[in-house]
Amino acid sequence: MVAAIGAIQAKAPEAWAQSSSADCRSNPHLSRAKDEYDRLEFDRAARTLQRAIESARNCRWDLAEIYRLKAFVDAVNAERERCQRAFEILLALDPEYTMPPDASPKIRDCFDDALQVPVERRSLRLTHRPPGEVMPNSPVSIDVKVVDPLRLVDQVQVYFRREGVKVYTLVSARADEEPSVLIPGLSVPPDENGYQMEYFIRAVDRWEGTLDEVGDSRHPMVFVVRPGTLGSSGLVSQWWFWTALGAVVLGGAATIVVLTQQGRDEVSLVIKDGGAGL
Repeated sequence: MVAAIGAIQAKAPEAWAQSSSADCRSNPHLSRAKDEYDRLEFDRAARTLQRAIESARNCRWDLAEIYRLKAFVDAVNAERERCQRAFEILLALDPEYTMPPDASPKIRDCFDDALQVPVERRSLRLTHRPPGEVMPNSPVSIDVKVVDPLRLVDQVQVYFRREGVKVYTLVSARADEEPSVLIPGLSVPPDENGYQMEYFIRAVDRWEGTLDEVGDSRHPMVFVVRPGTLGSSGLVSQWWFWTALGAVVLGGAATIVVLTQQGRDEVSLVIKDGGAGL
């Protein structure tokens, strides 16, 4: 009977399997949902799949598999509208998906309904305009266009790091059609030789599951920070100092930073609460 309903394949597309997502996580509920489906426990599988969707930081290929299995379960449970939406989401995540030949008529009919929806109403895509060369100590706007007729995207995230640094820093913005994500100026410190900043962009759902990416952590895009200096030597001329300072400032909007140079190599750094007054 399971074969007649349709086999669920766990294998991710090769292009996805080779990509790297900095924070996505293997879903802990997916294998359980598959087992429940194979045992014909469809109501239980439906509940487990909802927990899978709400699991934090799903990988894109896991989300595709979750919505594929959810569509199958909804079809078996005669939830035609839910089944069609799940298939539309699957096709947005994996446009090349094809129905197994042994799928039941219920499942195939629901999938055909999803295919009849115009592609522009069930697509999901991120594009952006590269910032080009930027000045140091200036905010960098990453302008993004989101195509999301299914209303899946909750946030647009930008991960960035100076070339040669291992850890990415994250900034994000709420999703709309053309969000602009801002990398703060303190995270783009001056260097007399200039340098490259690596970055990639991710669209995520409300549980931070990856829906689409432009670039990835292994193959980031780059923009160039032009040469520049602070006009002083010592600690304050070090790029990593300003990156750390930027993290302090971003940690609280009311924080005020007072920096004074005391001699050639001594720096006095005072951090005060903006609400307390100076």
